Formats: sequence, structure tokens, C-alpha cells
Amino acid sequence: MNYLHVVFKPQELVVYQAQMNNKSYPITYQKIKKLDLLALIKQIKLDFPHNQGGILKGDALAFYSPFCIKIADEDVVDMEKCFAEIFNVPFVRAEALVDDGEETLKKTLAEKQQTIGWSIDYCGYNPGKAEYTTESLLTVANGYLGLRGTLPEMVISDDTYPATYLAGLYNQAISVIDDHQVHNEDFVNAPNAQYISLRIGQGKFVNLTDFKVISLYRRLDFLTGILSSELQIEDEERRRLKIDCRKFTNMARMTHYSIEYQFCPLNFSDQITICTKTDGGTFNYGVERYRSLNSYHYEIKDLIADKHKTYLLARTYQSKIGIGISTEISGDFFAPDSVENRINENSIVQQVVFSAEQGNCYRLEKNVAIAISTVFKQDWQQVDTWQLPNFAAQLAESQLAWQTLWRESDIVIAGDMMAQKLLRLHTYHLLASCSPLTNGKHKLDVSVTARGLHGEAYRGHIFWDEIFILPFYIMHFPTTARQLLMYRYRRLPAAKQAASQAGYQGAMFPWQSGHDGSEQTQTLHINPLTGQWDPDHSHLQCHISLSIAYNVWLYWLNTGDKPFMIDYGLELLIEIAKFWLSKTAWDATSNRYHIAGVMGPDEFHEYSLGNKEAGLQDNAYTNLMVAWLFNQIDIIVLSLSKQDLNNILNRVDIDTDFWQQLTTIKENLALSINEQNIIGQFDGYFALKEIDWQKYRNKYGNIYRLDRILRAEGKSADNYKVAKQADLLMIFHNLSQDVVKNLLKKMNYATSDNYVEKNFNYYFSRTSHGSTLSRVVHASLAENIKLSALSWQLYKEALFSDYQDIQGGTTSEGIHTGVMAATLNMTIMTYGGVDIRQPLLEINPSLPSHWRHLQFKLCHLGVNYQFFITQEKLFVSCDRDTEILVNKQGYRISAGKIANIDYKNEVVA
Repeated sequence: MNYLHVVFKPQELVVYQAQMNNKSYPITYQKIKKLDLLALIKQIKLDFPHNQGGILKGDALAFYSPFCIKIADEDVVDMEKCFAEIFNVPFVRAEALVDDGEETLKKTLAEKQQTIGWSIDYCGYNPGKAEYTTESLLTVANGYLGLRGTLPEMVISDDTYPATYLAGLYNQAISVIDDHQVHNEDFVNAPNAQYISLRIGQGKFVNLTDFKVISLYRRLDFLTGILSSELQIEDEERRRLKIDCRKFTNMARMTHYSIEYQFCPLNFSDQITICTKTDGGTFNYGVERYRSLNSYHYEIKDLIADKHKTYLLARTYQSKIGIGISTEISGDFFAPDSVENRINENSIVQQVVFSAEQGNCYRLEKNVAIAISTVFKQDWQQVDTWQLPNFAAQLAESQLAWQTLWRESDIVIAGDMMAQKLLRLHTYHLLASCSPLTNGKHKLDVSVTARGLHGEAYRGHIFWDEIFILPFYIMHFPTTARQLLMYRYRRLPAAKQAASQAGYQGAMFPWQSGHDGSEQTQTLHINPLTGQWDPDHSHLQCHISLSIAYNVWLYWLNTGDKPFMIDYGLELLIEIAKFWLSKTAWDATSNRYHIAGVMGPDEFHEYSLGNKEAGLQDNAYTNLMVAWLFNQIDIIVLSLSKQDLNNILNRVDIDTDFWQQLTTIKENLALSINEQNIIGQFDGYFALKEIDWQKYRNKYGNIYRLDRILRAEGKSADNYKVAKQADLLMIFHNLSQDVVKNLLKKMNYATSDNYVEKNFNYYFSRTSHGSTLSRVVHASLAENIKLSALSWQLYKEALFSDYQDIQGGTTSEGIHTGVMAATLNMTIMTYGGVDIRQPLLEINPSLPSHWRHLQFKLCHLGVNYQFFITQEKLFVSCDRDTEILVNKQGYRISAGKIANIDYKNEVVA
């Protein structure tokens, strides 16, 4: 087997394989920039391909820590991690090998690959945006409670941002900016009980600004949800401390989290003061462009301290949501009576003073419970009476809870270490953002925010990202998917009120939804390239209601949950349909129905050419989804009994000609299709100007936000054939090509055999991918039309998008739940080939060529499936007798038996 050996020398890297001569690569560690270092490792990969793993060796260099080197600009780079991620195989340090045998090496590399696949880790401290990004990705959360991945010593600043988020904790505030009155509903940064620090003698409390960071290593374990950190720090007198910390939010007990804080004086003995706070003075600071807004959202109602316990009550100013926090500290170096408590205006400070001996380690733990009144309507004020189990007890129950979640949701890949790692990263953060053990069990009245419980971008609001997020829960945790749909149903009255106020019937759901279902989209936003306030018309993205309808349908199709459809689902669909019926207008000249005043998924286009009124006419994605919705309502109605249908119709107010209108309009909605069979994104699209894409790439490099670039040049994206993300092509993401073709046929539009490929090529070349979701949509469609190399390139970019923060620092403001879910879904639905958009599962695998196998579970119509897919064969088992389709051919699967299907040749064993 091929193993790469990398020898670190003071001025060079010496690299060799057993079958190849060694090669030297000059390097000056302190002067090389990170991009140049990564380029060097990529060159080594080109020079030494085909490795099963690698070994790092080296002289005793003045590194940050073993094989973590300080490079230019004081950046710290983990070379073991860099080599592993670029080569996509595990690397280990020679010191980790107990002997020189190949079996030992193979075993050590296999163990290392397991560790890589189940965790992310960071070496070093880079304050500012890089640190903010690290904190987002290291967030620990349980669907109700989220803690950013900070150290206990960190405070709110431009360098670091500790924050505590609670699902559904919103508050509205008014700000005046440049004579503009801005109403903003924010995702509140709740009171913080995480702070722990210490000081030596009468010195400063440990922080990462005034102290020298000797080393810092952080690791998030996906399997257990534990964030651990190892910090070595030195003060001005060269007194050195080692501080190890573990923290987690309890997945089994959603209101609780625990912190274990262990510290050791390495080269001194002295008096130490340990300090911890329950801080009610927090504010929102996580998004730089929001910092000029009013960021204080709650007031303190009560602060109580009793020995080793504290109790805080607060209430948000506008939304009047109560917050109750209870804490308890314990340790092996103090008794509860020795804790000194000080109550300030908005915080409680607890301190313990003791004499510490060099070489001894001391342990403190802090256990915290947080309740909010939207979930615990009465109990939130009695949180001080709640039990606070110790760290070990909570950790044990939380680990068991995580195990149950991973059993149902883990996707296993052989042949691609980094894809495995990142799919688990995405699964972890989805489960952290919305957990079946919290959201479903406790019936939280929330949905999944665009940035999870990880940050404040988009103010914690819920968008159309649900169309990418819900399939994950539908496949793995359908009860949780139902609960997420109930968030929308409970806000149906608000959506109906919004439609009525806008002059429409039915339900008009908001583009940005938060606490009560009212529209939370800003009317103005600031362009960071110009500093100017520009109108924001994204509330015209009424297709959000079609995403909700789609999720209702997909849930129904995959669960057969008739009570849900009778009690809630069909009512939602009908009210959404009523809105679209009232928004259509007949035009005798074109002999078609038209929909005006909307925006599609592509946010670059807000105005039709030459039109001063915002909104487009006949956005193709919107019109096709409306036609599809009207058709699905007919199908669902036919599946219900007359009594069930009457029960539903008694709750909805529909005209006598409602059913006829559905049929008439769905068959006569207008689209713009040119002679090449390209479906125009909207009416007037083909009259727009082309743009020189290469010119803009050469000039600006990153052109994801080409709309802002054009506006800074005094131009408008409205005048050009440019798109932020997939728009028309989204229809092929939601629906199969056959379904879309039938829709077009019923609308009396002819299509050529290769019209999908034509439309893909046309729009892909005109898209900037300013949204990471765009890559997944295009990747899936590219695979479906046999552009596998392009599909893999786009999928890989989406997979790495948050991990490498490819969009210029946006991950610092929170992870992107939509793209994380979309990559998981694509892995199963596109590469695994499982189509869940029809009553009978159809499987047509199309694995990337380097994947040896793909393994996952899913639930469909009450049947629990296990799939194991290789490049040639499909192995499937289930817990009930069922039938599936493989490449259009039906197969009976017996419960408890493993069916072996050669899907390339369609032979079953």
C-alpha cells in the first residue's frame, strides 16, 4: 500500500513514498502565507498521487504545538489536518505509532479516519471574523438551546462572540438610522451563564487579548455533541496555566447545559480567584451590519444568589417573552459556603478564592437550566426549583440521546473521507437546530431558522429554506416534520390577514417569518459596497407559500398521515390556492392567465424592464408551481371520503366555482418560451442584455453578489440576464422531469426531447451562485442530465461551503441550514437515486465514481428501509413487506430479508 512520508525540516519539507524517490520542497514557515502553503500541499499531492494515508515526521521545530505551525500574519496552521483534507486520506504523527509495522500503521490510520469522520477541530486563535466562523461551526445545540462555540473566558467583542439562543425567542425593536426608522425583529441573544475565568493573585482575569496564547485546540464531537478545548496561556510574569474545558447542551433534557472547567498551574503556586457570571447584560452583536440597530432586547426582572446557586428572571421588551435561568456550580477545591456572590445591576458574579499548587489540577463544573415562557408558560418562573443533575449524569443521558438520533440519520460513505466528515457535520448541525427529541417531543412552536441556533444573520427568521430542510426530517423523523408544518398552520390566520390587507383572498405567507407569522422582511437594506440604503422588495417572493404547500404534499406523500391532511394540510393548501387564484388575471389578447407583482427565487431581479413598479410578471417557476399545486389539490381531494372533505370545506370559505377555477387556470397560465425551447425566467426576460461574465470575474474575482457590484457601478441587475441562484431550474429540483413535462403539456406548451438540458446550459452560464443553495440545485440537475463531472464539482463546493466559509465570511453569522440539508438530501435522492416524490419508492443509483458504497436509512409510508449501495448493486431491507421500483422495474421486498439487486443489469438475488 502507498503511504506518504512527510519530513519537516527547518527550511524544507522532504516527501517520499516507498516506490518513489524523495523530493524536497523549500519552505520558510514564518513567512509563507496560508494560500501559498495550501498551494504547496496541493502540488505535493500532484507529485505523489494515490496514497492510502500519510505519516508526519520532523525535527524539534519551534512550532505552536506538534505540527501546528505559525506562518505569516501569526496564522496557525495544523499541517496534519491540511495534508489530510487536501489528500482526502488520514495522516498521523510518527510519534503516534507504537512500532514500525504496517499493521500498526493501518490500524492507527483507520482510527484517525474515524476521528476525522466524526469531528471538526481547530488549532490556534484568530480573533475577528475567522474566530466568529469557528464559533458558528463549533456551536453546541439541542433544537431548543444553542451555545456558540466559544471558550468560557470569552466576552462579546469584535474578536469573539459568546451567545445563547433559544428557539422562538424573538423581540422587535425600533432604530433610527440616517433618518430612516427601522423596525427589526431580532433573534435575541439571551442572558449568558457561560462565563468562567480566573486570575492569579491580584492580576487580570484570563482572557485571550491580554495573555499570550501558547496553544489552543478545540474539537467538536458530532457523535456526542461535546465541545472540548485545551488552552495553554501565559501572563506578563510568564506564569503559565493549562485550562481544559468541555461543554454541551443536553439532548435528553433540552433546557439544560453543562460546562466542565479544569485548570492547572504549570510553573507556579499562588492564590487563584475563580470567577463565573450569570450575565443579564448581553445584547445582539453577531452581525456587523446590524450593529447600528437597537440591539438590547430584554430587561432584568429579578436576580438572586444563594451560595453556589443563582437565579435570573428577564422579559423581552416588546414580545413579552419571559426568560428564567438557574445555575449551580460545584468543584473539588471549594465548598458551597465559600462562594462569594455579588449582585450587580444586571448580573450575578460568583467568586472562589483559594491557594493553588503548581502541578495540581482543579475542577469546576457549572450546570444551567433555561426556560422561556412560550414553552413553559407557568414553570419558567420556577426554574430555580428545577433539578440540576451533575455534569457526568447529564453527559451520560445526552450521549444516549445523540446515539438514538445518529442511528436513524447517519449517512455512511466508503471511499471519500472528507465527504463523510462534512455530511456528518451537516447532519449534526441540522439535529442541533431542530431535534426530534426536543422540537417533536415538546411540540415547540418553531421552525428551522436559516442560520440555525448558531447566529443572528437573517435575524433568526424562517424562509423558503424549509423546502430544502423538510425532506431531511420527512425521510428520517416524520413526526418532527409534522411539527415543523404545524408552525406554519398556527400562523395561517396571520397569513390570511396579510392577504386580506394586500387585497387578496386566502393566505399570503411572509417571506421572513418569526414570532407571530407577520412579514418581517425589511423594506430597506444597506449595500455594503456603496453605504447607501436601497429598497428591499424581497417580500414579493410569494413563492414561499408554494414551498409550504410543497412540504405539506411531500409529507403527505411519504407518511400517508390522513389525520394531518384532514385537520390541517388540505386547509393550508386550499388557502394558499385561494391566494393564487385571486392573484391571477385574465388577458384576452394573450388568451392566458397572468401573475404579476412577484419575485422568483432569483433575488437579482425585482423590476421588469422599464417598469418603475417593483415585481415581475409571470415568473416561470412561480406559475409552474401554481399549476402543480392546483393539480395536486384535485388529486388529494379525490383520495378523501366525502365526509372528510365536507369537514374540511366547512372550515374554508370557497366560492362555488373554486374547483372549476383551479382547472381552468392551471391549464392556461402564461409562460414565455422562445424558439430554442428556453423557458423565460419571467415575462420580458429575453429582452434583457447579456453581460461579459469573464470581464467581471477578472475585475472583481468574487462576483457572487453581482447585483451589488452592478449597483456600485451605477447599473442594475434588473437590466441583465444574470441570476443569483437557480430560478426556473428550481422546478426540476422540486418535481421530476416527467411531471414538469406533463404540466407543460396540459398548459399547451410543446417541449423538445432535450429541453431540460437546453434550459440547464442556458441558465447555468448566467448564474453567479450568490446563494450556496444554487450549487446543490444545479448539481442535482447536472447529474440527472448525465453531467456527472459538473455535478460533483458543484456538490463538493456546496459540501465545503460552510466549512471553508466560501462566501466571504457569512458563516461567521451562523451556519446555513438550507444548504446543509440540501447536500444530505442530494446524497440520498440524487447519488443514492431514491425518489421520494411518488407513492412507490423508486431507486436509480448514480454514485460518484470514487465512492465504494453509500449506506443510509429512511422511512416511507411507515416502512423503515435500510439501503446499502455499491457501484453495481443495491442491497435493501425493511421491517414490513413492501414493493419498490428500481430503474422502473418493480421488486417485492420481504420484511427482515435483504434484497440484492444488480441495478446495472436489473437482476435480483
